[in-house]
Amino acid sequence: MAKITIIGIGHGGFAVAADMTLAGHEVTFYVAERYKNRVERLFEEKTIHLSGVGRTGTAHLVSVTSSPEEAFANDIIIPVVPAYAQERFANEIAAYLRPGHKLLLVPGSTGGALVTARVLKEHQKLDGVVISEMHTLPYACRKTGECSVEILLECGILYFAAFPAKYNQEMFEIAKSLYPATELVSDVLETAINNGNPISHPVPMVLNAGRVEDESVQNYHYRGITPSVARVIETLEEERKEIVEVLGYDYISSTKRLELTHYAPKRDTLYEAYRDSKVFHALMGPNSLENRYLTEDTPYSLRAIVAIGKFLGVKTPNMEAIITIGSALMGADYMTNGRTMKTMGLVNIERDEIKDFLYNGYSN
Repeated sequence: MAKITIIGIGHGGFAVAADMTLAGHEVTFYVAERYKNRVERLFEEKTIHLSGVGRTGTAHLVSVTSSPEEAFANDIIIPVVPAYAQERFANEIAAYLRPGHKLLLVPGSTGGALVTARVLKEHQKLDGVVISEMHTLPYACRKTGECSVEILLECGILYFAAFPAKYNQEMFEIAKSLYPATELVSDVLETAINNGNPISHPVPMVLNAGRVEDESVQNYHYRGITPSVARVIETLEEERKEIVEVLGYDYISSTKRLELTHYAPKRDTLYEAYRDSKVFHALMGPNSLENRYLTEDTPYSLRAIVAIGKFLGVKTPNMEAIITIGSALMGADYMTNGRTMKTMGLVNIERDEIKDFLYNGYSN
């Protein structure tokens, strides 16, 4: 049994809190003061009803609190926050962190651990704090009410690493005890590059923008992955593959990863995997371009991969094209304002120094 604090009031935060409670852990659920009005009933009842696959039942949380002092009394902190909130989140929690705290980002969303480490370093609060991340959420899940959530799928594999990686084994033992599907990889760039969202989400959003905004279309996203759209996704996959190989990691294709994570059955092509996935076709929407599939996965996750590619000398014209069109659709500039080497704390590092930095972390 572990004493853990969960942070995040979205689908994932509810699922992690309920599932970990039903697994026998003591869960404190922390809600920042400005979000309390969104979960008033949760504060009153301190329970989350979990349905779907895996553990089910009513999870009785130890505490639901807006007190940082209470929340950060636990050593294990699990932030379940979107990529766009990670930097702000790190700035807000820095004052409450102490040596011995262990942060497990669920998920890292391509560079989240590095962003968090940079911010804590700037606050001089990184010493004695170990950061780690999973490549994706442990579940496909959706909130079904004010105090309820449904898990549609439990991931069959969760790629995991710590920053710095010299703490991999220590953090892996904690993560593995919480999620047996956890698999240790070399470092947090390997978890980052295996995040499937920037490959699966932005392309269909951009190429099906009209369908997204058509109120008569339901469950557009994965039906929108036609053979031609899948071919565009595969061009991004080829660019990702080159980055993986330059970094010296084992390449796992998106088709294979969808199979391993249980999101799709074993198929020969990426299009067939999407087409035949019961999980994907059970997910509705999005019905607006103002959705994380575009507004999070493009400027943060996909932009981060482009930044890593440029650093390594790998050309990513197709990824950049999707970012450019996505920016135009939203009247934004994701290339300038997205996740970069600077936001990930990877400036002033030479190419032959990157692995040493990932393993040893910041020098004094």
